[in-house]
Parts: sequence; C-alpha cells; structure tokens
Amino acid sequence: MIYGIWEGSLAAGCVIAPFVTPMSVTSNQPVFISDTLSLKRTTFSRTAQRWEISTNLFPQILDANQLFVNMVTKGRTGILTVLMPQNYAVTQKRKSVSALINATGVKGTSSITVSNFDAGKLIPMGSFIQFTGNNAHKKVYMTTADFGLTAATTMSIYPSLRMDVSLGTTFSFKDDILMPCSYDTDTVIGMTYTDGIMMNPGTVKLVERV
Repeated sequence: MIYGIWEGSLAAGCVIAPFVTPMSVTSNQPVFISDTLSLKRTTFSRTAQRWEISTNLFPQILDANQLFVNMVTKGRTGILTVLMPQNYAVTQKRKSVSALINATGVKGTSSITVSNFDAGKLIPMGSFIQFTGNNAHKKVYMTTADFGLTAATTMSIYPSLRMDVSLGTTFSFKDDILMPCSYDTDTVIGMTYTDGIMMNPGTVKLVERV
C-alpha cells in the first residue's frame, strides 16, 4: 500500500502523490502552561486532538497535474483524503485480521471493548485505528497498549472517544485508514517547476479534519 494523498475510495481511487521522507506524524493537543513566581508549573490540557503530517510529496508522472489541481481547488478549506501511514514496526508485529466491538464505547472514555478477536493474534501499541460500520466516524485513534496478548477484551486508545460507539461497530487497524485532512495555512498552494518538466510542491503540512 502506498501512503499519500488519494482520490476516491481505496477500491476505486488511486494515490496521486505518495509521501516521501522526510515525513513526520505528530499529535496536536492544546496544552496551557503557567509558571508561578516560585517556578511551580501548572498545566491544563484540552480533550481536543488532531493528527498532523508534515511531508514531502512525489507527484506521480501521470498525476502531477492532478496534484496541482487538487491543491488549487481544495485550497485550505477543502477536504482531501490521506492514506494514514502506519509505523513500520507496527505493521511487522501485527498478527490479526478482523475485530468487532462488543459493547458501547462511551464518549470521553479512553477504551473500547472488543470481541471476536482471533486467539494468539496481536494489534500492537501505536497502531492507528478508525471506526467503520454501524457508527462510523472518521476520527483516527491510536492504540496505547498491545492488544490480544491476553484474554482481556479492553483496548486502550488515544485520544478519548469523540462520539459514542454503538454495539456491533467494526474498526480498521491496517493499511486502509483514509483520514480526511486539509492543507495547513503555511502550505504553499502551488508548484515549483524544475527544468520545465518536474513539478514539486515542496514540503506540505496536512491537518486532520475533526
């Protein structure tokens, strides 16, 4: 699977600009810090959170114009689709095919209950997951502990649930997570031409739409 900016669904779409290094995936969660005169530090954090990707792009030879059109028409307010990168170590350790949420996940909590999980399989900590099926919402979460090594049915996630998750909701945790994003305000909406042939948008920053 090629991580990058996609057009359409995984079944019908195609990548129009793969991610190339250097690339970073960071978590943006507002935190407010104040120091007293005695240098005692107090911190306050919000529950809101989004993922941000800073990367170079490599326009496909036949899709360079498509990327240019995508950047210009989407601008900074339109929604584009990104195939979310999974950590290489995660994909090497992962040993499972499917899972089904067996109980209601409550908004604001940091765990979900999972059933129908294959014995002896594993979803490693640091895996990105996304809900599908009955109660799909496009927010991307991350597992904070290995799941499947024991008989426990509780999976820990970050950030806390933005919405309730109903009984029977499935989730994706492999290389098929399509995250809605926007170009950040510091991304140049355009292309640099090299030798009149190559088009290079430079480093772009993509922010999750939440």
